Amino acid sequence: MAQFLGFGRASGWGAPEQALSQLGVAARCTSLIAESLAALPLTVFELHEDGGREEARSHPLTAVLNDAANDRMPAFHLREALARDVLMGGNGYAHTIRDGRGRVAALDYMPARMVGVEQLSSGRLRYRWTHPTRGTLILLEEEVAHLRYASADGILGRSPLAWAHGAVGLAMAQSELAQIQVDRGFVPDVSFETDLSFGREDDATSNAAFNRLKRQLTERLRGARSEILPLMLESGLKAKPLAVSGREAQFHESRMAGLEDVARIYGVPLSVVGLGNPSSYGSLKEEGAALVRNCLAPWAARIEAQLNLSLLSTEGRRRYRIEHDLSGLLRGSLQERVTAWQVGITNSMFTPQEVRRWEGLSSEPPNGEVLIQPMNMGEHGRPPQEPPPA
Repeated sequence: MAQFLGFGRASGWGAPEQALSQLGVAARCTSLIAESLAALPLTVFELHEDGGREEARSHPLTAVLNDAANDRMPAFHLREALARDVLMGGNGYAHTIRDGRGRVAALDYMPARMVGVEQLSSGRLRYRWTHPTRGTLILLEEEVAHLRYASADGILGRSPLAWAHGAVGLAMAQSELAQIQVDRGFVPDVSFETDLSFGREDDATSNAAFNRLKRQLTERLRGARSEILPLMLESGLKAKPLAVSGREAQFHESRMAGLEDVARIYGVPLSVVGLGNPSSYGSLKEEGAALVRNCLAPWAARIEAQLNLSLLSTEGRRRYRIEHDLSGLLRGSLQERVTAWQVGITNSMFTPQEVRRWEGLSSEPPNGEVLIQPMNMGEHGRPPQEPPPA
């Protein structure tokens, strides 16, 4: 008998869509990580026995992960959708379609909200996919690429929002309070003072003035905020705005602290999402490197490990490896790159053809041009040639 593990669609904590709609920082962090990872090249490497490796460009997964996931969806859209599902709900699913040789030929996106997971008595997982046109599909473990965030049971992942639900709940409460203030039009609280007393039977004039004021205030509150209508004060009534309490005056600072907590949950530097104090160019450059090192690199490693497990067989994992290419995010300026390439070429670390390929140029010099090589340098393993006699 199957043991159902939450046909609540494994969405993690609460309603992630509500959190993203109320917290712009959470929405920005989700988009930033998902789009950045989807834009990175996902390279399939062939491993060599001597410890080296090279790109396996002819492997079917290279085209599936970088060009077209299937006949209807580009690889970028599939990888972005999977990353968003993991960031929001902790789990992302893709149906693996294999060719006659057992290799993955295409990937179909399975929205996380339409997938249920069950564990069989044997320990294997089975997936129920509610397809919009094909009905309910039952898929086995080897037919699904299951990406997950940190898991509490080893089966279903929990999103970053779920692991830090206390901080997220506080930020959402602050957002709701800010929305209430906006709905009120930031109208300050006002008290009305007078030297007369209301309620006495022999003071009909004062009572009539009080009732008219009450009726006017009720109509103003029910009307649109954009209408500017004056109040008529009678019988010595005086309006006195109430001072804002210290707690309300510090609301903006506490709300900013809550939004910063959301950015920290995802590991995104504050300046990247428009929070924190203005930074200099040097600090912005360091925070950009910190984004790659502390945020994108761990997410990339998590996705790589699960793709290798789901898309490659046991024998295939001994021969191939799927990895993101993060070098493009760490590229320096043109001057820094040229200096690094020069050092690498002169120390026989890189060939000029490799450098040109990494820079997106043709591997051979165009128009028959010959790359200049210093006279005091020779081929690797050979002494430099003597210059011809004068």
